[in-house]
Amino acid sequence: MKQLFIILAAAAAIATPAAKAETWTLGTTAYAVDTLQHYKAGPGTYVTVVELTSSARKQKVFISATDLTADGVELRTINGKDNLKSTVTVPQMVTNHASDGYTYVAGVNSDLFSVTGPIGTTVVNGEVYKTAKVSTAWRAVAQDPATKELYFGNPSVNFGAKLNGVTEYAPSLVNVPRAEGECIIYTRRWGTTTSTTKGEAQIEVALRPADGVFYSDKPTVCTVVSAPVKNGGSMAIPEGCIVLSSNITKHINDLGLLKAGDTYTITPSTWNMAGNAFGVSHSFRELKVMNGGNPVLYENGTELASSQQYMPNHDSRRPRTGLGCDDSRTLMRMVVVDGDNTNKGVSAGCTAKEFADLMKVTGCTNAINFDGGGSSIMYTHAFGMINKPSGGATAGRAVTTGWFVATAVPNNSEMVAIEFAHPNQTLEIGDKFSPVIYGYNNAGLIVNKNVANFTLIAPEGLGTVSADGKTLTVTGDGTYRLEAKVGGMKCYIAVRAGDYKVNSGADAPEIAPADAPVEYYNLQGMRVENPETGVYIRRQGSDVRKVII
Repeated sequence: MKQLFIILAAAAAIATPAAKAETWTLGTTAYAVDTLQHYKAGPGTYVTVVELTSSARKQKVFISATDLTADGVELRTINGKDNLKSTVTVPQMVTNHASDGYTYVAGVNSDLFSVTGPIGTTVVNGEVYKTAKVSTAWRAVAQDPATKELYFGNPSVNFGAKLNGVTEYAPSLVNVPRAEGECIIYTRRWGTTTSTTKGEAQIEVALRPADGVFYSDKPTVCTVVSAPVKNGGSMAIPEGCIVLSSNITKHINDLGLLKAGDTYTITPSTWNMAGNAFGVSHSFRELKVMNGGNPVLYENGTELASSQQYMPNHDSRRPRTGLGCDDSRTLMRMVVVDGDNTNKGVSAGCTAKEFADLMKVTGCTNAINFDGGGSSIMYTHAFGMINKPSGGATAGRAVTTGWFVATAVPNNSEMVAIEFAHPNQTLEIGDKFSPVIYGYNNAGLIVNKNVANFTLIAPEGLGTVSADGKTLTVTGDGTYRLEAKVGGMKCYIAVRAGDYKVNSGADAPEIAPADAPVEYYNLQGMRVENPETGVYIRRQGSDVRKVII
């Protein structure tokens, strides 16, 4: 069998036939690309597994591509056991949130972590977990909920505050160790006490948020629980409360006058993401998810090569995890490459420079590095952990944060659509192809990993189908659309057969002539004249591909 063919196009989170995509160059090494798997994982999301082979080494790469504007798609983050200082595996994060009303379609480990939790600013589903100090020089990624776009760079936030209706005493940071001249908010995500030093000149006051949450996207209205404590330190954080802790002289004097029942309202007036070099700085009117990472690898199509020295083990071949998007900022890639001795002979891992190149060839013009090494993991709803992490091959290493594609569409077991569990195929004359077919429910989630009662339908010229309808034998040349059918459900992939260049021209990169008419079909095979937003089969001459519109 010839190499399978795939290109992760900027216009669609799916495989499209193009011969030029059969070689990827990472650093100075050119790799032949063999697509091992390519399938729909959930709403707007496709997962692709590729094997890269050179004369020196192999790499195994796991790619999740999501259209963030697709119906039912949401981004969600999870932090340990829902606090900053705990760690759990990525699959366990999902298990712990089984009752929160979401199905977690795909996810990766995200921020690196220290003894006080993730290093970078962390916002979890509309709640502020942590705002990192600028001195950490740590980067981040966040989504604008209004446009669904991703932004990467240097995060910051300004809080406004009103005490009994008067603007004053705004905190500067959340859930970080307090230094001189700082006013910090501590929540139960930090721990049960503020951990400030006892006896220092300071003031701490317990506040009860009306909803028990310190919001990232709207005002948090609090009432004072009890009289402030001066020079006490390490104040207990009551359940459902937060603590305002300050060692600013004016705060110590004025906040000491507070009494139980007074009101204190905190509002994130602006969230900002400043581009490192070439990017457009962005301000968020609201913010629901942000995770730290470092360094930013690509910004508006420009490689930030100088920042790669800040990546851990930047000159070593290690497993890596990254997050990126294309120019639209709404087509997201999560990318994991395996490595270390656990994957010896199967996947060598990447240097920092090679990983930046990998993010680029998978379609990213903006990208950030997440935690790597033994922490690198990719999870999917249908199959759990799909790579082989060196930090724990059974369940993965316990980490502090995870970045997920999720859907709130109710999950059920009724199969309403089918898809090939394979990428487009390149086959020799005489090759036999017996596909696996996945079944999907109305939420776009896999509910049957091996549909048994399908029938293949091959167009004239491609080949013959076995009597049981399960195996194609290639007999012809060209590029064709292979169909699988279960009742009224249909799905398709493109097959390049034999001397497929008969159809495309010996040197032409495109399979179909540019002037061939374009037709669209829904996933049940019905012609659609004016397609609206959704997933369709696009056919132009012999070029058949699945596209997101």
